[in-house]
Amino acid sequence: MSSRENIRVIPDTLNNVVVAVNKGQYRIPQFQREYVWKKSKVIELFDSIYKEYPIGSFFLWKAGREHNQLFRHSVDLDIRPIQADDNIAFILDGQQRITSLYVTLKGLTINETDYSRICFDVKEEKFTHREADGKRFIRVCDIWGDRALEVVEEIDKPFRPAFRRCFEILRTYPVSIVEVSNQDLPAVCKIFQRINQSGKRLDRFDLISAMTFSPDFDLREKFKQDVLIKLEQKSFGEISPAIITQLMALLKKGACTENAEYSLSTEDIKEIWKQSVDAVLLAADTLRKSVGVQNADYLPYDALLTLLAYYYASSGQRALDDKQLKWVQQWFWRASFSQHYGSGGATKIGRDKEMFDQLAAGNYPPFEPAMNLTAEILVNTKMTWTRSAVRNAFLCMLAHRNPVHLINNSRLDLVHGGISDFTSTEKHHIFPQGFLRGHGAGEAEIHALPNFCFLPAELNKRILDTRPSAYFPELRRENSRYEEAARTHLLPLSEDSGIEQDDYIQFLKFRSELILRELERLTGLSTAPSEDQRQKAVERIETQLRDIIHSALTDGYGSDYWRTAVPGDVQAGVAGRVEVALRKNPDLKPDTFGSPREKLTFCNVGDYSKIILIKSNWPRFQPIFHRQSDFERHMEAFSEFRNALMHNRPLTEIGLRAGELAVLWLETVLHSQDAPEANGEVGGESE
Repeated sequence: MSSRENIRVIPDTLNNVVVAVNKGQYRIPQFQREYVWKKSKVIELFDSIYKEYPIGSFFLWKAGREHNQLFRHSVDLDIRPIQADDNIAFILDGQQRITSLYVTLKGLTINETDYSRICFDVKEEKFTHREADGKRFIRVCDIWGDRALEVVEEIDKPFRPAFRRCFEILRTYPVSIVEVSNQDLPAVCKIFQRINQSGKRLDRFDLISAMTFSPDFDLREKFKQDVLIKLEQKSFGEISPAIITQLMALLKKGACTENAEYSLSTEDIKEIWKQSVDAVLLAADTLRKSVGVQNADYLPYDALLTLLAYYYASSGQRALDDKQLKWVQQWFWRASFSQHYGSGGATKIGRDKEMFDQLAAGNYPPFEPAMNLTAEILVNTKMTWTRSAVRNAFLCMLAHRNPVHLINNSRLDLVHGGISDFTSTEKHHIFPQGFLRGHGAGEAEIHALPNFCFLPAELNKRILDTRPSAYFPELRRENSRYEEAARTHLLPLSEDSGIEQDDYIQFLKFRSELILRELERLTGLSTAPSEDQRQKAVERIETQLRDIIHSALTDGYGSDYWRTAVPGDVQAGVAGRVEVALRKNPDLKPDTFGSPREKLTFCNVGDYSKIILIKSNWPRFQPIFHRQSDFERHMEAFSEFRNALMHNRPLTEIGLRAGELAVLWLETVLHSQDAPEANGEVGGESE
């Protein structure tokens, strides 16, 4: 059979498409999502039509009668129920556009939105949502409907041409229909997945729901009723449907790759449905009680719930004994903070299921991923990143400690206690936002992860923008058991933690160390950075310093800034080092080191400070480094720390701590210059 018979491109009109929907000739298949467009977007669609802009093609599947059960009947659309012997076409791509046009032209109410209120302003020639007056604001459904000739007579004559133009366009606006035929449902699902690039793409769950649909089993509806509603009753919230399909693929196919999930049959799913649902509910309860996953928003990775549910489903057990629970807890913390499932999720899940098979057999398999977590990484992780595994694992860590109120030591309700909105940028800052902004901190610095703790609304309101050195002593005076309360939040208690001095960077360093020590306790693994990691951090900072110096001085003085903005002794030192490099490498030429940026690579740390601190240069760097005294202090410590690392020289304990603090300070202020607010840059899950 030729491809021409499998796919046709049909020119048509908007009017004919709406009429075909009204007659039930074009239907919305079961696997399509519910209607979700807002009225503002519908108005934009009509505006595009009136201006004769293209609105895209519509893709239809001319299905055989055996697929008629896929139709999702919607009483709201006022379309007659489908009959077994009807010959129909399913809307594959364009559901939202067609439905928007249909409900507006018919003047229907969907999801409590009255689309008959979408009007055409004949004076301004634009669409709006408001009460019609029959004079200037005319309901679109009246322009398209049978009363159009009556309605136009009520409009002032100067505006009638705009009405007639709208009337004509709604009937003659051209559309293109791509009709697919002679294809089975799996092939059609693949086609939809490929062509639906502009709208909200169907995910694997939608496609699997379509391919396994039967009159007595609707996966989408079963997932809603048996999983989502029950989890909501437990206040666990909404989980990804991929968790259930991956779990079933693991149980029936031994893997959860895309092919394994698509190979699930209706019989496969019906056979293990109850087993899978029970396992997911058990796994959710275990994660809440044993590792602080208060609800689905706390999950570092969906894979964690999938694999634990696999253990319950495959083993038939209803609970973990003490040794099994300890293994699961360590696996959770290690996988989360090491960002183990951050890439290649499905492959790793399939491989890691073998660990849970061993656990069910009474063994305790090793799982020791490299942590590679430092204070710098914690500080550069932001609470505003909603898809960060490290951020979510940190929330679980705090929740697992059963935090209490800092004034009265009452247990905080992290789900219903008015503090569950931890993504809000207005809440939960230990060093308040207003205070930090007043001291020159940027947005990236303010939302650093170690600056977060669970604070109830009334305490947040009381603190407002008060400096820490003022409100923390008040908490101590009011609460005789303050230290006990502070420990539940991993808040530092020592006098040099930065709180009493209002030293934000010092505080971030101390809080990060407390978090890392707690992480070592939970995982049993060391988080101490290796010498190689420290060297990489130093090299990264030096590169950033050179880039910032080059950018600032080029902006201020042009490309010839070395002649006017760099001290003479720095120029001489660089010239000497370049000369040495040329002697050691005869193949190199002086031009190799001629560019201003390349010359900066021959500066040492002290040179960077000299360049930045020149009186005429400092105003260009002050927005970055804020206080000159802080910059000088940390650069001196950084220089000593850097030289000791690079030349393998020992450091005193004081020198080591000062150097690590300097690295953190520089990482923080430099990171705020080139790291915009992100959403999941640290460990978002990829399946």
